[in-house]
Amino acid sequence: MKKVLFLISLFCAKTAVFAQNTTSADKIFINGKIITVDAKNTIAQAVAVQNGKILAVGNNKQIEKLKGKNTQVVDLGGKTVTPGFIDGHSHFMSFGRAGLANLNPPPVGLVRKIADIVAELQKLKAQKGIKDGEWIRGFGYDFDQLEEKRHPNKWDLDGAFPNNPVVITHVSGHMSVANSYALKLGNVDSNTKDPAGGVIERKEGTNEPTGLLQEKAAYVIRGGFEAPAKNIEDQLAQLKEQQLYYASFGVTTAQDGSTSFENLKLLKEASKRNELLIDIETLPSYAIIDKVIGNPDFKHGVLENHLKLNGFKFMSDGSPQGKTAFFGKAYLTKVPGCNDSLCRGFPVVTQEQFNEAIIKAFKNNIQPYAHCNGDAAIDMYITAVENANKVLGTTSLGRRPVVIHSQFVRPDQLDKYKELGFLPSLFSNHAFFWGDVHETNLGYDRAKFLSPLKSSIKKGIIATNHTDFGVTPINQLFLLWTSVERKSRSGKVIGPEERLTPLEGLKAITINGAYEYFEEKTKGSIEKGKLADLVVLSDDILTIEPAKIKDVEVLETIKEGTTIYKKQ
Repeated sequence: MKKVLFLISLFCAKTAVFAQNTTSADKIFINGKIITVDAKNTIAQAVAVQNGKILAVGNNKQIEKLKGKNTQVVDLGGKTVTPGFIDGHSHFMSFGRAGLANLNPPPVGLVRKIADIVAELQKLKAQKGIKDGEWIRGFGYDFDQLEEKRHPNKWDLDGAFPNNPVVITHVSGHMSVANSYALKLGNVDSNTKDPAGGVIERKEGTNEPTGLLQEKAAYVIRGGFEAPAKNIEDQLAQLKEQQLYYASFGVTTAQDGSTSFENLKLLKEASKRNELLIDIETLPSYAIIDKVIGNPDFKHGVLENHLKLNGFKFMSDGSPQGKTAFFGKAYLTKVPGCNDSLCRGFPVVTQEQFNEAIIKAFKNNIQPYAHCNGDAAIDMYITAVENANKVLGTTSLGRRPVVIHSQFVRPDQLDKYKELGFLPSLFSNHAFFWGDVHETNLGYDRAKFLSPLKSSIKKGIIATNHTDFGVTPINQLFLLWTSVERKSRSGKVIGPEERLTPLEGLKAITINGAYEYFEEKTKGSIEKGKLADLVVLSDDILTIEPAKIKDVEVLETIKEGTTIYKKQ
């Protein structure tokens, strides 16, 4: 009997040692300021990581107990650590813009006048060796920041490019300007009618196109050119480069809004080959959703090997700074292509089409993401969700339908968001880049309520914040700054009542982002059992002077315990 008891105790002792060894951390971070973003807003000193997940969070003494003989110890030297940043909305797969001229104004580019646009296009032609007859493209012009205060037109481009089709796209991505050569290739002339959901601007008093093509009218020309085909290895290399670029700004979860079928296949292949370093949430374009639903190659709502098909993206209106967003009240300034006394922008879909899309989403248990900038477009979304609830006899609560941008939501619509379970993905960068413009175009009362993050919090609505990259830079700390200060280019505060605290702003790009993707149990905060997605910063964003938040740098980005970016 004694021998049996001895063997049992020996077995238990060995088991205890094994258990102790299995709880040793792979890596521990000590001597830091760990902003956990947990429910209690805990500030910790150290964190332990094991098998890509957070093993424990606490003070140095607690975490050092988890140190084993093979544990890597990282002394943070007092630096600040936050959860990995979660991208509420961007266009991750738009890396193809590398072949476009940068036509952005400062601080993103160098363009200040129309002559600069021409110069940048000429520079691209020379650098790329573009021959006569080949397409020349540019992206990012912003007519509100041009000295001329107008859109370029075909005559501005024709003189420099008589033998090349040229298309330049507005910074919003919602309209383009084509030269005469490109218009001819697209069969756009005085007899061409405006397509549904689009407007062709005409020379005043005539039907002659000026070259400005708004919303779906731009697709006529965009469809006329194709990017050079690349082999899979080149595409994967470019994909890796884009992931590292996002990681350099602390992004560990990225979104690709309106993913094409070709890009879906590329991302799927990259996932199979273990080529994805960060999590990528794709939103297939609604135009291809029937090719995706029921397709055995694509499963909705499952994050697998860093890739997830997460809903679909539906377009309802355009750009507020481009004056194509759909409002209940008119713009206060002249709207290109509109000769009515009441120019409110326009929807790019009918209410029936919106209703159909939401019913399809709910029937297939797919989370809908709808682009809505103006309040009238948001009304259409609310109507579509209420209709789906009625037709299907279900509720939208728990489905988390996302309102992408939700830029000019009204206070009464926020109440509807709460009632119906909407999640607004807001865009506070508008305060800096176009706050002054919105005040001119819409008046102060509407402008001050752009991206109302604070009001959303007060009403108990979970909201995220995003950059819409490449409309604005992917820089998450600049985004955090715009949510805290809401200063415009001129230095004016746009809606002081909507300013966030730094912690509230951080939540909008971490735990709230995880909630948007139904992933709040696995990421978005630094808590035991969650993915070890971490960002090491150069300064403490909670105590630094708010004006300096935009200058804070990402020193290191860690995905599931592995460093994927480190500032040199």
